[in-house]
Parts: sequence; C-alpha cells; structure tokens
Amino acid sequence: MKEAASPSPDSGEMLVQQFLEGTLDDEGFATLQQELRERPEARDRYLEAVKLDALLREIASGKDESLSKIEGGTNCPRSEGRRTGPKKTRWGIALASAAVVTAGIMVIAPWNPRPGVAEVTAVSGARWVDEGRMQGSWLRRGDPVKLAKGSIEIRYRTGAVARLHGPVHFDVTSRNGGFLHYGQAWARADTTASEGFTVRTSSGVFVDRGTEFLTTAKVDGFSQVQVTAGAVDAEVEGFERKRIEKGSGMGIEPGDIPVMIRIESGDETPAFRFPTIPPPSAGDLADRARGETEIRLISSDERGRENIPHQASGSPAVILDGRGQSGNDRPEESFFFPNGATGMFLLDLGREVPVAKVHTYSWHLSEVDVGKRRRAVQRFTLWGAGEGDYSGRHPAVDPQHGWTRIARVDTDAFFGVEDEPDRPAQQACAIHSNGLAIGRFRYLLFQVIPTPMPDGLPSRHTFFGEIDVFSASTP
Repeated sequence: MKEAASPSPDSGEMLVQQFLEGTLDDEGFATLQQELRERPEARDRYLEAVKLDALLREIASGKDESLSKIEGGTNCPRSEGRRTGPKKTRWGIALASAAVVTAGIMVIAPWNPRPGVAEVTAVSGARWVDEGRMQGSWLRRGDPVKLAKGSIEIRYRTGAVARLHGPVHFDVTSRNGGFLHYGQAWARADTTASEGFTVRTSSGVFVDRGTEFLTTAKVDGFSQVQVTAGAVDAEVEGFERKRIEKGSGMGIEPGDIPVMIRIESGDETPAFRFPTIPPPSAGDLADRARGETEIRLISSDERGRENIPHQASGSPAVILDGRGQSGNDRPEESFFFPNGATGMFLLDLGREVPVAKVHTYSWHLSEVDVGKRRRAVQRFTLWGAGEGDYSGRHPAVDPQHGWTRIARVDTDAFFGVEDEPDRPAQQACAIHSNGLAIGRFRYLLFQVIPTPMPDGLPSRHTFFGEIDVFSASTP
C-alpha cells in the first residue's frame, strides 16, 4: 500500500510562519500539530523559529539592543506586508519554545487555538462597560469590545482597520471581521489580505470589496451602512445580494418583512439622476394626475396644534406632481415646514393597497448663503395604516391604533456627514422590500424631523421635491 506523501519542508515552514503571524486557520493548525507529532525535523524547525521570533520581538521592542544572540545569520521567514516595530512580546510563543515532548509527541500549548487576530492601536476617552482594552493589547476570536463612551481603533493582522465609537458593543468573530451588536463601526479594508472584511449585525451582513464604510446598529435590530470608498456587498436573509457603491447607503428595518432603505446622491440637475434609484415618476400610484391620493397636514403633538407649511413653501401638492425641482434653491417648487417643530403630513391613497416601494426626493443648495445645503437632508419616520386603522392622530399620540412603523430615515447618518460641505445637495431615498409588498396600507404618514443647525440657529426642514408610491401592481 502506497504511503501518503509527507508535507514538504516548504509547506511546514509556511504553516509555522502563518502560526507566528496569527493567520493560521483551524485546518492549518490541525495540519501543523500532526506534522510536529510525526516529524522530528519539523519540531526542530518549529523550536528554532519560535525562539528567533520571540528574540526579534524583544529587540524590536527595545528590551535587547544587541543582535549577538542571533547566531549563524538565521533568517526568520516573513510574509510581505508583515508589520514591524514595537509590539507586545507574545510570551505564549516564548513558552511554546519549551514545548513538552512526551512519548515522542510534540504538544503545542493550549493558548494557541485562538491566537490574537487584532491589535488595539488607539484608545480615546474610553469608558468601558466591562473589561478595558489598553493600546498595544491583542484581541482574539470571540473577544468583545464594550464601550459606554469614547472610541477605540483596532488593526487586524490582515491590515483591516476598525474604529469603534461608543456606546458600542463589537465582537471580534474572525481574523477578518466582527459582529456589531449596537453602536458605530467605521472600517477600512484596503489591503489584499483584508479583502472580504465583514461586519455582521442582527439584520444584515456587510462584506468589503476594497472599501471604507460606516456601519451603524441599534439595539432594536435596525442597521445601516454607508460606503465612502470602494464598494460593499450587503446580504440580508430573503434578499438577493446588493452591491453598494461609494456615496450610497442602505438601511435594514427589521420585522416580519425586512424593509430596505437605500440612500443615494444625485447629479444635481433637474433630471434627478441617481446611481440606481430612478428619477421622480409621473406614473406612480400617488401621482396627482390620477386624482386618487390626497395629501393633508395633521396634528403634530398632543395639544392638537395644526401643522402649516413654511410661509415660503409651495403647496403640499407639489410633491405629487411627478417631477422634482427645476433648480437647487426653489422653495416655491418644494414642500417644507417652518423652522423648529416636527412636521407631519399624510398621504391618503384612497384605498388599501399592497405598497411595494416609496421614493422620496430632496434638493437644496442655497443661492443666498453660498454653499449651504441645510434643507437637503431627509430625516423622517414613515408609518403605515390600513383601511380601518387610521384614527386621525399620529403614532406618538395614539400608538395603539393600528400604525406600523415602516422605516426610519436619516440621510446625514447614511452619508456620514460631519460638516455641511459633506452633505449632498440632491438626495433620494428608496424604501422597499425584496420585490414584495412592505405591507397593505391606505395611509402613509411622514413624521418629519428638522435638522439641527450650528451656533444655536433654529433647526431647518427638508425641501421635499417629490414623493412617489408604487404598489405591487404598479407598472
């Protein structure tokens, strides 16, 4: 019977190299263990490599300024891109150099099955929920990071960088990714080894494709991603994989039927061109020309105070005319509320229908205050109610009367806006499911939240240019 071929010395050295760098997977680890048990020459190479690795780390960390301990000019194998410089000495490796040989069998110390996969490279203003993480410490698979306040940056051995902002709970789940329970995680994965870096949430999976992206997760299961460079593949159970390109974002509203929220910036022309979201439509279910949909303003608080448009706003009906604004600062072609308070408007579709998609469009780049785009951001919660469920009052006042929350939208969060110039002047939001109805509704209620302004200025409301509603039967 022909004996199985023994692993080559080159393959054995590669396994040891990957082990020392913390990139060895479970299958490779099992192979290395078997080779060390069965081949004395492999054990000799292993002991030499781990002792040399530990010595080099001591020298790099400044603990030993002499190279005199390195005899015979032995070279430690290194893969391209391996990081050098000060690091915490891995005492586990030094201990492994004194590995136990019992009955001729090499035993690797039990600390090894979960080698460190990510190093803490920065900590700022941290208030920890549980175990603190110091700069220079290492995280292993399964280690949690729980911050009540502040931020922490971790660098994976693959080269991926994750910056976590508190309050946040993030678990390091693999050598190239993690699980975000809640909070914000910014990630950059621009090395060959880090391609495919993955952030999971309770409602979706976001996979890097040479990218920078921001993931946000809430404790109730809502999550969203915004891509600032490259592309991200988004995976949601029951949906086809979606690729999100630079400048676009997507949210996932949990529920019996998960709802997708896609945000994109436009070309800032009256054509309202977006990467994937179509321009405003005159053929949607809510178009004014059909004569079936009524728009009305309703009470915005418990006192029953009536909503009114801003004095410079166009009629509410302008958002159902099948087109957006003709220019970037056209208040008369937009619908918006006065500064300050939350605004509420309702679309009555005339009958209960299976609503498949809702598209909203905004455009604002001030011609008076040059460069200001304060009324472009969309911040609203969309609610739905069926034929017999609408009470005439909004969910905050009468939450038990049949309202269903469909989606929460904050385009500033999607675009990662930190300063006003970061905000796209023309924006579109598409709310939909996987080709199915997101629910059967007659009433769609928009609870519109104003955008806070700097320097104590009154908060401003969105310049809505168009809202389109599509049913499952709409062409």
